[in-house]
Amino acid sequence: MTSAKPENQNAQPDTRALIRGRFLVFAGIVVVAFGLRSAATAVSPILLTIEKDINFDALTVGLLGMLAPFTFAIFGAVTPALARRIGLEWSIILAAGVIGIGEIARSLSHDTGSFLAWTFFSLAGTGAANVLLPPLVKKFYPDRIGGMSTIYGFMAVLGSVVPAYLAAPIASAADWRTSIAVWGYIAIIALVPWIGQIIRERGHATPLAQVSNVGVTGRVWRSKASWAITVSFAIASFNCYIMWAWLPVMLQERAGMSESESGLMLALYTAMALPNSIIAPLLIVRAKSVSPLIVFGIAVIIIGALGLWFLPTTLTWLWVALSGFGVIFFTLTLVLINLRTSSPAGAVALSGMSQGVGYLIGALGPLAVGLIHSFSSDWTLEFIIIIATSLVGIFPLIVLRKRVMVDAAPE
Repeated sequence: MTSAKPENQNAQPDTRALIRGRFLVFAGIVVVAFGLRSAATAVSPILLTIEKDINFDALTVGLLGMLAPFTFAIFGAVTPALARRIGLEWSIILAAGVIGIGEIARSLSHDTGSFLAWTFFSLAGTGAANVLLPPLVKKFYPDRIGGMSTIYGFMAVLGSVVPAYLAAPIASAADWRTSIAVWGYIAIIALVPWIGQIIRERGHATPLAQVSNVGVTGRVWRSKASWAITVSFAIASFNCYIMWAWLPVMLQERAGMSESESGLMLALYTAMALPNSIIAPLLIVRAKSVSPLIVFGIAVIIIGALGLWFLPTTLTWLWVALSGFGVIFFTLTLVLINLRTSSPAGAVALSGMSQGVGYLIGALGPLAVGLIHSFSSDWTLEFIIIIATSLVGIFPLIVLRKRVMVDAAPE
């Protein structure tokens, strides 16, 4: 076993300390994190180009938009059982392999059915990797949770921006199939350090069931703090998927923006995840209480929504940016998965619970807005929903004030 002894979760993110004796794990986490979002972000910028070869009707485009959160929810729920059976290392190898095969196969699709099927396949690997990365940090970096969470969180955000940015240029220089396939090859590259780690451990990736009480999953699901952490993830997921799907339409209808202008606002919203991924993990591990960060998350979502509701043409960029900072609820959850569990087994159980439930709720956000918008175009109910769901953050605000280990056995 190469996991480090827990020393100081609040330690400075020293790169040498992160790599020393753990280079293969470090490289594996970084590359997997970078390739984590390509299946969800590399297609939409070149959708019109793909349509020249594969016919996409409105229903198909809608299914593509819904696949990510629903698939993440499904495989967020089932991945903990897989990890308990075959171990974290073998599980992340399987997840990265599925992402790579899925992306490469998707690039070879010639009809709508196969394109959707391989998209689902690739996203299944992403959903599993989403759950596995936090407990991998817990297992190998218990002494550097803040620093490593910052690095893999930043790489995950970067990996959502770069594929979207390069999709069209690669498609223009080569073709859309190459534009999609390249991200599959990156996922395949991520297998190398993990296979090396397995060899280094002489083929023994310890199943979590052997290092933890069999009742840990039940304790996690019964913990009020676990549900508070899950609610935090659900708030972020619900609101972010609404904004990713509907912000351009909202600004075009309410602020009179063009498609290009509203696209820039969506890019600004997404870009707010970058500073959040760098700063928030370190603040969370050092804070005596996460309450101020939860209050901040609630406040920016509400202020951003009120600004877009009542002053959509005034300081639009500010309201969009403030709304974008609401992703702090994502970061809060991913860091607390490690801070509020006492073992990798507890971390994988909490990760599966929070992401499985959270992504399922997140998938309902765009659907709810779409349904409301089909019979009402003034956006009143939509903004009320966004504000109301942010206020649900009062529950984790109250519950998470007390530091408890959600997987701890009763005394």
